[in-house]
Amino acid sequence: MFKWSLLCLWMISCFFLRTPGVLASHQTTAVLVNKKENVLHVCEYTPEGAYRVLKTYHATLGQVKGDKEDENDLKTPEGIYTFKALLKPPSLQKKFGIMSFYMNFPNSFDQLAGRTGSGIMLHATNEPERLKKNFDSEGCVVVKNEEISEIAPHIRLGLTPILIFSDLTKDYMNPGQNAQLTQFFRGWIQNWESKDIEKYISNYHSDFSANGKNKSAWRSYKARLNSLYSSIQIGPEDVRFYSHPKYSMVTFTQNYHSQLKGGGIGHKSRGTKILYVAEESGQPKIIAETYTDLMW
Repeated sequence: MFKWSLLCLWMISCFFLRTPGVLASHQTTAVLVNKKENVLHVCEYTPEGAYRVLKTYHATLGQVKGDKEDENDLKTPEGIYTFKALLKPPSLQKKFGIMSFYMNFPNSFDQLAGRTGSGIMLHATNEPERLKKNFDSEGCVVVKNEEISEIAPHIRLGLTPILIFSDLTKDYMNPGQNAQLTQFFRGWIQNWESKDIEKYISNYHSDFSANGKNKSAWRSYKARLNSLYSSIQIGPEDVRFYSHPKYSMVTFTQNYHSQLKGGGIGHKSRGTKILYVAEESGQPKIIAETYTDLMW
């Protein structure tokens, strides 16, 4: 199993930012959960690459302390997640109050680590007395009905991250100064666009997996595409980096455009790319990535 160490960064790189389109993955808020203090912060990014806390709420967490490993272990997971669905009554069970946001646990990183479970949510409750306890959920993050109504406008499904920490220290509140990860991302884009397959694949973790392909299969797949195209442009917009002790998550709008060697258009797409970056041999490496198409 792999070893992870801290890879932290949040930044907006002027080198990469382009004029965002209507459906670009522009995201300026994040939800931070500190399990040690049982609090949830709704935060806004600043141009300086820091989180500015807009409001703080008490959060009731999993009945069993520690990082979630298995289904039904009653632990709240630690990591970086996005919200994949919103449910309200009558489709929502009464015990979850007026609103529930489902997290994408287990995400790609969790799956590689062998973590199991489902139904992890940020939700309210129809039993206000539960919120007087710090640890009373089955692994979810629980707030009051009126509080989730305040939080909801800050959440964009599939984009807004929720970062859950065992202990959120000030080191994670100003994450925009990590030159190593900034340069790593920039180099990855340059290697991809230059079609340098060896440099490109060197950016990937030995345990990498995406779309059913391991690192070797990914190399073969990308090498075949390189042989077809005379040029590749990625056009990243709205680059966002999120920091956590276990791994980093990079999100951006990818504007992919390739030209065939014969002169025709190869492939054109626009979507949200998410990279999961873990450390290997002291260097940041992509261990998983996902892509979701957006409308033009």
